[in-house]
Amino acid sequence: MDIEEIKQLKARYFRSTDTCNLELLQTVLADDVHLRADSPTYQYEINGIDEAMNFYRNAFTSRRLGMHNGHMPEIKIDGDTVTGIWYLNDLLINLDEQIILTGSALHEDCYIKVAGQWRVQRTATGGCWR
Repeated sequence: MDIEEIKQLKARYFRSTDTCNLELLQTVLADDVHLRADSPTYQYEINGIDEAMNFYRNAFTSRRLGMHNGHMPEIKIDGDTVTGIWYLNDLLINLDEQIILTGSALHEDCYIKVAGQWRVQRTATGGCWR
């Protein structure tokens, strides 16, 4: 049951970023969330819910669109802590700069239970981040 809940959580994470739904995103992320991405075109590291919400508020808009697809999760449960590895395919469209980026990566995640609900505590692309 926990594995299915984690799959649903990750789906809501992608959907909330791709639809610019910050209210939904706030229900997905832990307060002490850590986000990191390393790619050939950008790098960022974000710590905490406030910094994360500010990042997503500016990164995904009606003019900067994303389509993220997570596949073939490897999910490991250890009590109230869960780790997951997801294959990611994404498409990013920036209408202001007329740029389209496609990519793939591995998302390495950690999830925790907060008040009985799973939340994303860490997510990183481009390599293992601990």
